[in-house]
Amino acid sequence: MAKVYAKTYTAMKKLLLPLLFVLLALPAFAQPTVVTFTTHRGELFQMALDGRVINRSASNFVRITHLRPGNHYVEFRIRGRHGIYRTGINVLARAGYETNYSVRVSGRKVALHVLSEIPLGPPPVVVVPPRYPDRYEPAPPRYEPVPPRYEEPANGCRNLLDRYDVDRLIDAMKGRDFESTRLTIAREAVRNSSILSEDLRNVLLQFEFESTRLEFAKFAYDSVCDKERFYYIYDIFKFDHHVRELEEYTSRRR
Repeated sequence: MAKVYAKTYTAMKKLLLPLLFVLLALPAFAQPTVVTFTTHRGELFQMALDGRVINRSASNFVRITHLRPGNHYVEFRIRGRHGIYRTGINVLARAGYETNYSVRVSGRKVALHVLSEIPLGPPPVVVVPPRYPDRYEPAPPRYEPVPPRYEEPANGCRNLLDRYDVDRLIDAMKGRDFESTRLTIAREAVRNSSILSEDLRNVLLQFEFESTRLEFAKFAYDSVCDKERFYYIYDIFKFDHHVRELEEYTSRRR
């Protein structure tokens, strides 16, 4: 009986040692990996990673944590002056690093550039020393990697007016003689839509009186998609007190 027990013990030891090496090597494949994407000029985009939509609301920054290391296929939908551009590109997620990509848009072409690669701390590792008890004991729980979590920015543009819509709006305003009618048409156009700062500037130029421009600029501010470019419209105001009033208004709305 002792010989049989000794043979069984030796066989179990030969099987458990390779398994122990595999368990110790698992943390090397479970290192955290993070990638970020940000547009160079603040263009808004939606993206899908390996066929899965990451941000349903367009934004100019996306961060993905606990991503599987290796190559991934990223698809971009970028809002441009003449519509929405679609493009796909392969990206590399390095194990144990946060890789920050810059998304550069040139016409209908999209290119990625690595801005930085920041090392991340290693995940905690639980090492269980080998034991060969005389009776069965359940093994203690070991480290399991956290499943991927996809962050989705809350900000985005809703029903963005494209160049065709803006041109139609301007034509409709030019066809009216009264300032009040032009203001009503412009209000209705942006009430349930978004607009780019440059397009808003062109709409404001259709008003004859600066007071009307100021009134509509305040009304349309919440609908501006790229508020970081709202300063585009300030040069159409001749009076400094109107500029100051608009700046104070937008500061309170932030």
